[in-house]
Amino acid sequence: MRPVQRTDQSSCKLFNLTDFLAKEEVFHIARVFITTRYDISYHSHDYAELFWVENGEGVHHINGNKVILHANDMVLIRPQDEHTFSSSGKNLTIVNIAFPRETLDYFHERYFAHSDQYFWSENLYPYQIKLPEHLVKRFSSRAEEAMRFKRSCMQMDSLLLFIFRNIQELETQRDYLSAPSWLISAIKEYNHTDQFRLGTAPFVELCGRNADYVNRVVKQVFQQTLTEFVNDIRIKYAADELILTSIPIKLIAYACGFESIAYFYKQFHLRYGQTPSDYRKLNQKIV
Repeated sequence: MRPVQRTDQSSCKLFNLTDFLAKEEVFHIARVFITTRYDISYHSHDYAELFWVENGEGVHHINGNKVILHANDMVLIRPQDEHTFSSSGKNLTIVNIAFPRETLDYFHERYFAHSDQYFWSENLYPYQIKLPEHLVKRFSSRAEEAMRFKRSCMQMDSLLLFIFRNIQELETQRDYLSAPSWLISAIKEYNHTDQFRLGTAPFVELCGRNADYVNRVVKQVFQQTLTEFVNDIRIKYAADELILTSIPIKLIAYACGFESIAYFYKQFHLRYGQTPSDYRKLNQKIV
């Protein structure tokens, strides 16, 4: 996100969600084509909204400043934000979803009670993220599907949860996005017990670098030592095996390269906050 200069706030209008809704609709969704600087008034709202840029380039006039928008940018607009858009002939195309403030409050309480990100950030600028192109296409496909149905609470919640879930997954992958390609490739290929039983050595071999260098890069990217990082991968694999199979815990530990069952229990508890046996019981329980 790159702010460029201030914009005039003297004529900010208040938009009301009810002005955009047909009878029995609870949210608004649209594909908007912006070709000039006068298409949409500078405004605030009594609702929350989000948008992503499908293509083109333009300017987001936001809270008295201007931010350049490019394809694949997504922005979450809080009710108090003041904004509009402009384009200088590059045909900025956005998909926009507007929904009630009450829905925002509900989502905060139910899913994001301790979050100060997304719609609940107190920063001058609203939350903005660059989406991968394939995710923009998925969002647009889901939006087009929602446009064909009644704009009900079920459709709104389903669409917003789909968007939030993918944004959260993207956030967790941000460290990976900053990792060099050789490290990402090694992480993907370090995935079976024949490797796990030999500890960090196969992972270093997959990286194609010496162990000291791999350790430095892993610490820089993930804030973990090489041993801690590899242990996390092996513990995650063990957790999946505990859920999906009935293999004895001791055999799972050995298969994942933990010769000491006590050390395995310690590492598992650090990662999941409970013993492997409790974790299995909880996740295989029928309720």
